[in-house]
Amino acid sequence: MSNSAQFYANLPVIESFFDASNPKNFHRLPDNWLVAVTDIVDSTQAIQNDRYKEVNILGASPIVAIFNLAGRNEIPFTFGGDGSTFCVPPCLRDETKQILGASKKIGQVEYDLDLRAALIPVSYIRDRGHNIQVARYQASEYYTQAVFSGGGLSFAEDLLKKSAAKQFSIPTLDDAEQVDFSGLECRWQEVKQPQNEVITMLVQANPALNQSEKIYPQVLQKMRATFGFDDKTNPINTSGLTMNLSPTKLMGEAKIRTYGRGWIKRMGYILKVQLQTIIGKILMALGYKTSATNWELYKSDLAMNSDHRKFDDMLRVVISGSTSQRQEFVNFLDQKYKEGALAYGIHLSNAAMITCMVFEYHRDHIHFVDGSGGGYVSAAKQLKERLHNLSQD
Repeated sequence: MSNSAQFYANLPVIESFFDASNPKNFHRLPDNWLVAVTDIVDSTQAIQNDRYKEVNILGASPIVAIFNLAGRNEIPFTFGGDGSTFCVPPCLRDETKQILGASKKIGQVEYDLDLRAALIPVSYIRDRGHNIQVARYQASEYYTQAVFSGGGLSFAEDLLKKSAAKQFSIPTLDDAEQVDFSGLECRWQEVKQPQNEVITMLVQANPALNQSEKIYPQVLQKMRATFGFDDKTNPINTSGLTMNLSPTKLMGEAKIRTYGRGWIKRMGYILKVQLQTIIGKILMALGYKTSATNWELYKSDLAMNSDHRKFDDMLRVVISGSTSQRQEFVNFLDQKYKEGALAYGIHLSNAAMITCMVFEYHRDHIHFVDGSGGGYVSAAKQLKERLHNLSQD
């Protein structure tokens, strides 16, 4: 790969999420890179029909496929619940088009969901007054998370939904079965929080003020002061982790992993997953260690390798906390919103959803987190309304 292709892999790593909004830590994405952006049309309606697991797994699918082609430290990405965004060097242009086209095709055929997808040059985004800067945050020993700023990703997401994006839109790929989605798993039940709420929040500084350097640190400091230190806010509590055995619940994964192979292969896949799940439950309960895998560590690593906090032109979090903590924090956000400093969206539930990207069962796995019942999609709707209100003031 060229030096440009190694741009992200060569960035220094920041070790505290509370440095995620510091502009000193960001680096300009090369002009010759491209932004792959997706979202599911009418995802709100799909979620209202209790299809949020399918929305999550389809939304995450392009990320898993690109990592089966490129090194995980080479591709910056973010997951938004009903879609995803990732940035690629020009040498991966054609492969990325295939991946996006395959996800679109599988979405239509298997889930009856319309996945919009576009591949937009960074130069095009910059020519229209928006920047894309990126940093690398070490979320855990085995998970390095991309952090974005500059407004370019938000512009790309908005552009995706407009007719102007047609020149960059990706058609469906007829032979979608050629794309490798291995590693994409959805085998955990919702992770319930019996004592706390699961709070999905999006917070965005008012774009008109250009004061994000000041606003985001205030929000992060207030969050830490209200909810406690980082380990207290993770919605993935290991005691609440339970695996699915229901064929119906496992079908979401099976549809994408066995696309184009027929029903016999699909049912065989589900039986194999059920057997793996039973064995995994036993090994985790016993804390069994093999030469390849220490099963005692799997659940704690799952919690550490989760993306429940991220920053991509806005703060996105899925955290757990008490009702009183949430009310205190919302009061703070309301005050900042009234001052015109920021907009926010929030969704409440009693459980978190996990969609998994598993490279190795020993430590090397990443987990996308959303609030159950479509946390990010619901919060995004509120955020959009408040941003609109700010622009009218």
